[in-house]
Parts: sequence; C-alpha cells; structure tokens
Amino acid sequence: MKNKLISIAAVVSAALASVCCIGPLVLAALGLGSLGAAAGLTRYRPLFLVLTTIVLAIGFYLAYRKRPVACADGTCEHRSGSRTMKAGLWAVTVAAAALATFPNWAAVALRRSQPVAAANAQTIELSVSGMDCAACAVGIKNSLEKVPGVKDASIDFAKGEATVVAGNGRVDPSALVRAVEASGPYKAQIKKIN
Repeated sequence: MKNKLISIAAVVSAALASVCCIGPLVLAALGLGSLGAAAGLTRYRPLFLVLTTIVLAIGFYLAYRKRPVACADGTCEHRSGSRTMKAGLWAVTVAAAALATFPNWAAVALRRSQPVAAANAQTIELSVSGMDCAACAVGIKNSLEKVPGVKDASIDFAKGEATVVAGNGRVDPSALVRAVEASGPYKAQIKKIN
C-alpha cells in the first residue's frame, strides 16, 4: 500500500510540475480556454520537480532496500521488493519523467505550419508575451480560432508572435487581444494588419 501511495505521489507531483503547460492545453482542448490560469503555476515548477525527485527517491529506496523477511522455518533472510513492485516503479518513473519534461518536448510534438491566407483575406499579426513553453501556444491558438471570423491562427512560441487569418470578411483586432489575454497570463498587442 505504501508503494502505491509513493507511485501516485510521484506521478501527481510530476503532473503538477508541468501543469503550467499541460493545464491550459487540456482546458483549451475542452473549450475552457479562459480557465488557462494553470499557467500561473509556472513559478512553482522547480518546487514540484524537487518534490517529484524526492518522492521517486523514496520509492526506489523502499523497492530496492534489503529487509528481513521471516520464513516459515524460523530462519530469516534479506530481500528487496518484488519484480512487480520494481517494474511498477520504473513505469511510474517513466510517466513522471514524461510529464515533468513536457514543456521541453512539447515544441516538437505540437509544431504546425504557418497559415496560408487567400489573396484578399485579412491577416493580423500580434505580439504575444508571457508564454513559457510551446504548450502555451496551443491554448492561445485555440482561443484565437474561437473568435468570430477567424479562419486559422498560428503561434510562433520562439518569436512570441501570433498570425491570424480571417475567413470571409474582417476580424475585430481587439477581440483577438482579448482572446489571447483570456486564455492565460498572456499579454498581446497588434503588430500589423494586412
């Protein structure tokens, strides 16, 4: 039972370490982009990563330490945890590592090409600040695409820019700024309107 709690604590603390990136991504996918406040937990990421490491270290100690086991004939031998326990711990460690490093590999997994605009389509470029990782860009993109008249949106995390292509007609630039700012702790400014 103790090892199950250690495993659960490790995965939960690793998830908390990346909630600043995973949270807004999940909420945006669910259509709850304005609840992207989870991105505000970025400042606690180092604490969650340390907590994850400590909990996993305790799990490894409990699984691999030799402890006396009383046998039926009265003798005593020293054994470590079972193979199942160790395999479960390694599976939890891999899951925790994947969650904890999500902000690092999300850029590759979530990359998308720039939107292509029709010859007469309105294109608006925004400057976006406050993004911590590529996952932030996905939440912002989903919020922008919900603005009436938006055909496509693209976010360049590295440059801190967003490009929005309007469908038929025009898009209200102030609505785009509001959509970005409602998706989390981000600030947006209009750079260019074509």
